[in-house]
Amino acid sequence: DAAKLRVVPEQDLLELWREVVACSPLKRRELWMDAYERRYYRQILDGIAALRPLRLIPEPEQRPQAQYLFCMDEREESIRRAIEEQGPQWQTFGLAGFFGVAIDYQGLYDHSPAAYCPVVVTPAHEVHETPVHTHRRWHATRNRLRNAWRSARRVMHYQSRTLSGGAGMALLLGPYYALVAALRILLPHESLGLHDKVTAHLSPLPDTRLLAVRHLDNALLTARGKLLGFTLEEATDRVAGVLNSIGLVSNFAPIIMVLGHGSTSLNNPHESAHDCGACGGRRGGANARLFAALANLPEVRLALKDRGITVPVDTWFIGGLHDTANDDVSYSDLGALPHAQVDVFDAADQVLDKARRMSAAERCRRFYAASLPVTPDEGLKHVETRARALGQPRPEYGHCTNAFAVVGRRSLTRGLHFDRRGFLISYDPTLDKNHAIIERILAAAGPVGAGISLEYYFSSVDNERYGCGTKLPHNVIGLMGIMNGHKSDLRTGLPLQMVELHEPMRLLVICESTPEALMQVAGNQPEVYELVVNRWIQLACVDPDTGAMHIYTDSGFVPYIPSALPLSKVESSADYHGMQRDHLPPALVQAALRNRAESTESAAHA
Repeated sequence: DAAKLRVVPEQDLLELWREVVACSPLKRRELWMDAYERRYYRQILDGIAALRPLRLIPEPEQRPQAQYLFCMDEREESIRRAIEEQGPQWQTFGLAGFFGVAIDYQGLYDHSPAAYCPVVVTPAHEVHETPVHTHRRWHATRNRLRNAWRSARRVMHYQSRTLSGGAGMALLLGPYYALVAALRILLPHESLGLHDKVTAHLSPLPDTRLLAVRHLDNALLTARGKLLGFTLEEATDRVAGVLNSIGLVSNFAPIIMVLGHGSTSLNNPHESAHDCGACGGRRGGANARLFAALANLPEVRLALKDRGITVPVDTWFIGGLHDTANDDVSYSDLGALPHAQVDVFDAADQVLDKARRMSAAERCRRFYAASLPVTPDEGLKHVETRARALGQPRPEYGHCTNAFAVVGRRSLTRGLHFDRRGFLISYDPTLDKNHAIIERILAAAGPVGAGISLEYYFSSVDNERYGCGTKLPHNVIGLMGIMNGHKSDLRTGLPLQMVELHEPMRLLVICESTPEALMQVAGNQPEVYELVVNRWIQLACVDPDTGAMHIYTDSGFVPYIPSALPLSKVESSADYHGMQRDHLPPALVQAALRNRAESTESAAHA
């Protein structure tokens, strides 16, 4: 600082000045960038270190009321925190959002199957959605009506381009479409809500099921030469793999919600960029539904028991989809929910409903159209309206706040307010004797997280060259890319409206593991090795037993000494982010740590 510089001898100052002059502009920018990244990763590592004394307090032994499996996506961090603030009986887990079932999936009205898995994975299985037997007739009728409606729309489209047809349609239908357009612009939420209700009443979707399991071992091939569904052993492998990877092998709750995610917005050529990266840029509801269906099969439960995982008979998995644009949550196959589980499901659903409102209010602080403070109900209405507005260029900000990833037990981070900036991946190192689990996690989640991080990094560093500029003039061309207006090169990268808030820095990956284990994993996985050694990501680890931290540098792993600065403490998340619109450092949220505080008081009384 200035005071120290004043007492430095002149000769030493000249030496310092020569070093400053000799430092090239490129090296200077590199040093500045390192300092910029170091500032943030110190905040994260210090926050995790500050939580360690509380982690050492044993948690009370009680059965959770519900458990929620979310995608690792950093946009799910706020809703997970909001769930946990409602009590220790609600637990959350994070994993890659394809939930261990890499499939080519064909929905009921899809033209052909598509891959629902990370882009580095090639599915060997297809899963099809089909109507249940009692709804097959209605499905056929609805299909005929849909085809007739599409044919009529095509005829209207062609006729509207003729002189007589265009004049006639403008005269007959012009007032109606003008009214619809005005309502869409002035009252987007109400008009589309009415449209959805009318459509659901006049043309409800048929009940469906997934062609997911072959009870015979003989291979059934689809028209594309892939296996249709899974054998019992394959299904058990998938379910056991996920439960082992996230450390959920005992103390199962009566209700376990498996929630994929996607995003819904209007007039948005970049809509799929808001969907699930672990599902290849598609929505993860199908994967969540499939995993829940497999986990509920009695035959799979029996096979899991032979592998040391006993799922109680009163545990039921529910698949669903969380929409990260409007914070809506929808469930699949509720008709199969056992009657005995209805009350516990309703309680879990109420907790999730409150959490999505709290999360929506937290998201609103990033939208300057929302006046702060915002109540949970006001926040939910605001994000629902944004997602349905025709002229809204920012229905949500996507991954624009991503900065780090944590691979470890939830106790490593539960109670920390991360400001929706971290990929949170559940992993229990005590179950991973030969590092095989963390190797699988990093092989799948590493490229996904790093790819998202680097996509946002370069698109924000130089949006015109590596991104694609403002989205306002973008048009979709041939269903394969976008152009500026009607004439330009295909644009790559992300639009300006998705990276305005992003702080460009390399992803910091923090693993609850040892340096030796991580180097072994990197040696076995070329994709992970390239990311680590070439410094496309930053890597740190927390020893599962001692809590000692190390960070990877050019000379290998070196010890990291946390700062002694105290961490901010608040009662609830809303007390912390409140009126703040900028990025926030981590803080301890007491409500999410109430279980540890109670266990401490109980021990003191005893």
